[in-house]
Amino acid sequence: MKFLKQYRFALIIFLVIIALVLLRSFSRAGFRYDAARWVEASVDGSNLITTNQLSALKGEIMLLNLGSEAGLPGALVEKAVTMSPESVTVKENLKQIRNHKGPVILYSENRSVSARVWMILSEMGMKNIFILSDTGSVAG
Repeated sequence: MKFLKQYRFALIIFLVIIALVLLRSFSRAGFRYDAARWVEASVDGSNLITTNQLSALKGEIMLLNLGSEAGLPGALVEKAVTMSPESVTVKENLKQIRNHKGPVILYSENRSVSARVWMILSEMGMKNIFILSDTGSVAG
């Protein structure tokens, strides 16, 4: 009993920290770690879209250009919202992407950049996000 009295403050702090760690671990906020689901989308190609498939999408399309506009057909350049990959997680940019009511199409000359941004946005719980896999089919 003397031991508990002597270390009660340390014990209380320890228990509070354990409770917070458990709360954070089981919380739905922040990133969602469901790797199997994202691997499945990447393997079956359901997260990829071609320029020919863009017209079949329902809703207003947000084309998110993650770099230079080189390689992007002229018809798509005027519709593109340009931001750097590093700034996608900035609060204002996330709000703009989340508030968009239609599909979000990610484009970068380097496809791995688009894939990384797709993974980050998907882990944050965003749906209806695709990677533009070709740009040669649409005349600009």
